[in-house]
Amino acid sequence: MTDSPHTIQQVANLLHYFRTELAEAFDALDLTTAEETQTYLVHLLEGYARNNAESAQTIGFDTPAAFILGEAMNAAGERRIDAYRRLGDASLFSCGFFVERLDRTPVKSGYYRDMGRVAYGRLGELMAYKQPGGAFHIIFEELTRCFDVVVDALQFVSQRRRPDHERLLLRFMRGNELDASDWRRLGGLPGNDTGEA
Repeated sequence: MTDSPHTIQQVANLLHYFRTELAEAFDALDLTTAEETQTYLVHLLEGYARNNAESAQTIGFDTPAAFILGEAMNAAGERRIDAYRRLGDASLFSCGFFVERLDRTPVKSGYYRDMGRVAYGRLGELMAYKQPGGAFHIIFEELTRCFDVVVDALQFVSQRRRPDHERLLLRFMRGNELDASDWRRLGGLPGNDTGEA
C-alpha cells in the first residue's frame, strides 16, 4: 500500500492503531503518563471513532458545556460521575481534534480546556472518595494535571487528518455514520498501519 494521501489505510484493530498513534505523540512531546491513563485515552479515541448517539451529541457541544457541567453538579451518584466524565472526555477530544471549530465559537477553545480540567478534577475527587488509589482516581488526577499537554498530543495525532474534517465533523455531530466512501474522500485513516480490517 502506498503512503499517498488518497489511499485508505486499513487497520486490523482500532485500539492498537490509537495506542500506536498516542505513543508516537507522547514520545514526540516527551510526555509520560501512567499506563492506566494511556489505556483510558486509547479507549476514549476508539469510542469516538465508532460514533454513537451519545458521542454525536457531546462532541462539538451541541449541548453547551455549561449545561453538561450543571447536569453534573446537580446529579447524584453514578449520574454525576457519568456527566463529569462526558464533559471531560468531550472537552479533551474536541480540543484535540476540532480546536479550529471551537475557536470560531464565542467562548473559544480555552473555555473548553478549563471545562475539561474542572470535570476531570471533580472526577479525581469523586474517585478519591469512592476508590482511593484506584485506577480511575489515578487517571482523572493525571488528566487534570496534564490536560493541556494531552490536548497537544491529540492535536499531534490529528495533524494527520485530511482537510475535509469540518464536513466530517458536521456529519458526525448529526449522528450520521461514516462509510468507506467518506474515508476514501478523506484519504483514509492517518498512519502507517496497513493491517486488514
